[in-house]
Amino acid sequence: MSEKITYNNQLRLAFSDVDETIADVYTPADPEMITELSLYLQDGGKLFMVTGGSLARVQRDITDHIDPSLRHDILISHCSGAEVWGFTDTGSLRDEPFYSVYEETFTPEMKEAWRDVIVQLVAEFALRTHPAQPKIDFWDTIGRDPLDIMLDDRGPQITMEVVNGIDLTDEQLSKLSYSVPLTHGKRDLRTPIKERSIELLKETGLPITPRFGGNFALDFAVEGVSKTTSIKSVLTKPEVLATMGLKLEDVQNPAELEVWGDKYGDNGGTDRHMSEALAPEVRSIDFRKEDPSEFPENYNIVVWDGEKHLHNGLLEYLQSRRK
Repeated sequence: MSEKITYNNQLRLAFSDVDETIADVYTPADPEMITELSLYLQDGGKLFMVTGGSLARVQRDITDHIDPSLRHDILISHCSGAEVWGFTDTGSLRDEPFYSVYEETFTPEMKEAWRDVIVQLVAEFALRTHPAQPKIDFWDTIGRDPLDIMLDDRGPQITMEVVNGIDLTDEQLSKLSYSVPLTHGKRDLRTPIKERSIELLKETGLPITPRFGGNFALDFAVEGVSKTTSIKSVLTKPEVLATMGLKLEDVQNPAELEVWGDKYGDNGGTDRHMSEALAPEVRSIDFRKEDPSEFPENYNIVVWDGEKHLHNGLLEYLQSRRK
């Protein structure tokens, strides 16, 4: 029997996913989660959130609810690592990101061409687009038709949330004018969209990589960026670490670092890329019940063994530090 997972009292810097790890998708973090993150920061902990979501989402649903005096110990890497942002000592978002692959790479013409590709994909696959929102609200107001999707333009990343189309039934397939190949045992609408987008992006020469994210997202992300690249970049930039009160030598001990996520498996598990940015000894906690055989080899990834999972599991873990 494996040893029970207990809180890491040596923890100095935590790297955390956001969606379904700190908060449900497109949903504010629970007040209890804000309380626990604030206590962690008050005790000297530092938090680096690395997410496929947007900067606006993280601010609106998480950091805006944390006392401004604590925010300078927080970094946000949004849109799958395309940018890294921090806060001033007074808790305001800095005027500029520490780095932005998007702004350094994309001209206004390239940005427009990228949006044109998305418009073409929506038309070719007869998709109906809706604003990003909690999936429960989406189902209540929009419905369950697979062609109804959420489309979220986050600037450095554009995301299609194919909330109804990751496991199509035979009846749903019969109504489509195009085929949907089998992917990991399911007829996932994201697959043909992704394959067609690769063709269109190649034609335009845009450095964009389409990839599955979360449980039902198709992310169009800047080529070459990932949760790995954003973490590695920060850990080698003393000027960025200094804004959190850290030095390069402060982030060398694997016991003082930790990863929090919920998707490490080889089927769209982008949180594994946080682990891959760090020494293999660094503990990564998976707050989703996943099969460890799908994790990257030789990394210290453990599945949370508490009573709750996803963001409720992380809350349970954080609360355990005071027991």
